[in-house]
Amino acid sequence: MVKIKINGGEVEYTRPHLKQWLVLQDLQVEFVKAVEHRNDVAKHIVFYVSTALNLTDIDNLPWYEIAIAYLSIVQENALRYEFPFLNTKIKDKKEIWDYNGRTWYVWGHLFAKEYGWRLEDIEKLDVDDAFALAQEIAVEEQLDKEWEWITVVGPHVSSDTFKPLERPMWMKYSKDQPVIPKLKIRKDFMPSGVIYRWNQDIEPSGSIEPV
Repeated sequence: MVKIKINGGEVEYTRPHLKQWLVLQDLQVEFVKAVEHRNDVAKHIVFYVSTALNLTDIDNLPWYEIAIAYLSIVQENALRYEFPFLNTKIKDKKEIWDYNGRTWYVWGHLFAKEYGWRLEDIEKLDVDDAFALAQEIAVEEQLDKEWEWITVVGPHVSSDTFKPLERPMWMKYSKDQPVIPKLKIRKDFMPSGVIYRWNQDIEPSGSIEPV
């Protein structure tokens, strides 16, 4: 919760639940576009603040008061965690079936389809919980696709030419894949019998000496 001084008073603002949060995020996107195109920036920031605080007639307030309120609200609405699946470039290209306010229904459909929840329950979700669940849904869908790729395509392709299904960038390692370190152990700690390396044929041509 954050306290915002505005219009001669003080308003307590708490980050809203999912539906209202998504509404504000859509307004934030429009504000960023306005800044980029230098088009009615003041109008967008005033509308954002008035919507978030449920206030009217704040157009004539001092600009710094609106600006401080805007920054306070944006900071309060920030996600608490860094979700990997958000680290991707999203093309700002609307489809022909898109419309203003659709964002909420996209999220509502996602959780209603996956968990069978009602829209009244979905709209009250904590924002971080919603994003965490959305990422788990995305992970499960990707793993299902990979399994289908292996079972459907794999049997018809030789092991030399088969390639795993490409993963989205946010599911890949941020750097190189981890390398298993080579460890040396004392000879008297070696297990008895014939020793096989993980990358060796089942029937080795010769014995393997301990390090």
